[in-house]
Amino acid sequence: MFYSFVSYAIPTFVLGLIFLFFFGYTLGWFPTSGTVDVKYDPGTWAYYKDKIYHLILPGVTFAILGTTTVIQYLRSEVIDSKTQDYVKTARSKGVPMQKIYSKHIFRNSLLPIAAFIGFTITGLLGGSIFIETIFGYPGMGQLFIQSLGQRDYSVITALVLLFGFLSLLGSLISDIVMSIVDPRIRID
Repeated sequence: MFYSFVSYAIPTFVLGLIFLFFFGYTLGWFPTSGTVDVKYDPGTWAYYKDKIYHLILPGVTFAILGTTTVIQYLRSEVIDSKTQDYVKTARSKGVPMQKIYSKHIFRNSLLPIAAFIGFTITGLLGGSIFIETIFGYPGMGQLFIQSLGQRDYSVITALVLLFGFLSLLGSLISDIVMSIVDPRIRID
């Protein structure tokens, strides 16, 4: 509950700046900008290791904010599912609570999450303008902002088409996941 309320209340750019200041500048655990140090040769093992090292802080920040909606949906659906008739019937039959949670409550609580999981995945692929700008990580979000500033309409058009395609892909992934989670739904 505390995690959900705090992560809902903090905007993306504020959490990014807090993490950048605390973990990047104060503690010095992570780099504060860029994708890789210039001292590494491209294609070497150290180059890829440093690339992953530069990605940890923006990735964790983005993941903390991205999991908030999933956790909140799951929590509210579990609370709603506990009062359903099929749960009461299973309890009255003497089914252990662990089995009720795993087989009945949790499976039915995944339906709303499965409905938007594809859009969450494509949102991660699309990048975040705020995270990329704060951490100085070049990505699609920063490319979009730079293209707007330079009035590069061909890149803007290509990125809008790509984001539209990613939305369609997210819808397809959500439909496939829904058909896996809920066998009553069939894709013909």
